[in-house]
Amino acid sequence: MKLLWMCNVPTKRIELMKNTQQSTCVGGWLEGLSESLLADKDIELCYCYPEYKSQKLGHGKKDNFKYYAIPISYYQATVAMQEQCECGKIYRKILTDEKPDVIHFFGTEFLYTSYFIKIASEEGYKDRIVTSIQGLVSVCYDHYSAGLPDYIMRWKTLNEIKGKCSLIDNKKNYLHRGKYEQDALVASSNIIGRTTWDKACAHFIAPESRYYFCNENLRSVFYDGSQWEYEKCNKYQIAISQAGYPIKGLHKVIEAVALLCNEFPDIKVKVGGANIFGGNWIKGNSYGIYIRQLLKKYNLQDQFEFEGFLSAEKMKRLLLESNVFVCPSSIENSPNSLGEAMLLGVPCVASDVGGIADMLTHNDEGFLYPFDDSYKMAFYIRKTFLEIEDTKRRAECGRKHAVITHDRKKNAETLIEIYHKICMNGKYSLQGTTQGRYLTGGVSPVRFSM
Repeated sequence: MKLLWMCNVPTKRIELMKNTQQSTCVGGWLEGLSESLLADKDIELCYCYPEYKSQKLGHGKKDNFKYYAIPISYYQATVAMQEQCECGKIYRKILTDEKPDVIHFFGTEFLYTSYFIKIASEEGYKDRIVTSIQGLVSVCYDHYSAGLPDYIMRWKTLNEIKGKCSLIDNKKNYLHRGKYEQDALVASSNIIGRTTWDKACAHFIAPESRYYFCNENLRSVFYDGSQWEYEKCNKYQIAISQAGYPIKGLHKVIEAVALLCNEFPDIKVKVGGANIFGGNWIKGNSYGIYIRQLLKKYNLQDQFEFEGFLSAEKMKRLLLESNVFVCPSSIENSPNSLGEAMLLGVPCVASDVGGIADMLTHNDEGFLYPFDDSYKMAFYIRKTFLEIEDTKRRAECGRKHAVITHDRKKNAETLIEIYHKICMNGKYSLQGTTQGRYLTGGVSPVRFSM
């Protein structure tokens, strides 16, 4: 079976093939999934992604893996009409040369995705196009401000004015990219999702598309057998994976910690990502300034530490040394950060938004709370700190759930089943493999109906 993937970022394998000195890869989960598929020698994978700083098409091949680095400027990806650039010619050439059995799109919020889908449909691939839902930018737009006061959303630093990247600008960008996303989903004959939430969204965005269920693989380092142990963690340490913009809910965590700090004076919150409250009204960002004001208001400057951008290995260490992972987002589909924490057996507290309830069962595997309820977040963090034996039990139940959800071999097999099913629905005979070899009856498309 020959597959063509269009993704937003390269994988580590590509960077090794290019001998890239400095890693720019951020799609670790794509690495894990692609490597699981490539273990099957009947699979040929052609991996395409945008190369924003390149002027010419890059490519490479090794064994059953090939990549194309497509020269696309960020302007072309977000604003420009693709019909006016050379990308259409490149897409057609790739399709002509590769003749894939299935074309799979990951990441839908950029113009090049919907345009590539258009080109592929014109070239006769319409029924063999499938698009995976990651998050949904069009829905994130409605949740972007995440309960911030209106006056804060209007704040702008000098840097944000120059770069047109204020909170309001970024929210508008979500609306803009959400249109591309919806165009891509509507144009896709097949959609892959993994939660009740994304299935519901897909129903109303693209009711004519077939919907398939397939869980995601996580970054490889989280499968090495490492497990959280209460005896080895910092008893009052909270881990958060990122907090660079309002959707991620850091401001709500500050409110919760303010409620806990008297009872737990040694409480620490370690945040993955850059120190967003270190700037000013010239070079900083307005959300970071608001965060700094909140920390000052509650006298919590010493309780919050920003760890910088963390590799998968460093993030794993941070999780293992913490007593609870908090996912405080205003909207999520199935955040990989939560899956990684659960796979390690780390106690988890998460906002009950989007598809999170499909990942974690409240009270049995951790705790869920309404996003805007800082009191409940604090209450469940407190229970995690104090109810040691129950915390251990919940964490282990969460780990067992994650082991099933993120089973690399099973998820790869399910995905291959979906590919075969798509080809059969399109009345197309597969190249290079025996049609139906993986079909076990476990994967069926769902036509949406009221």
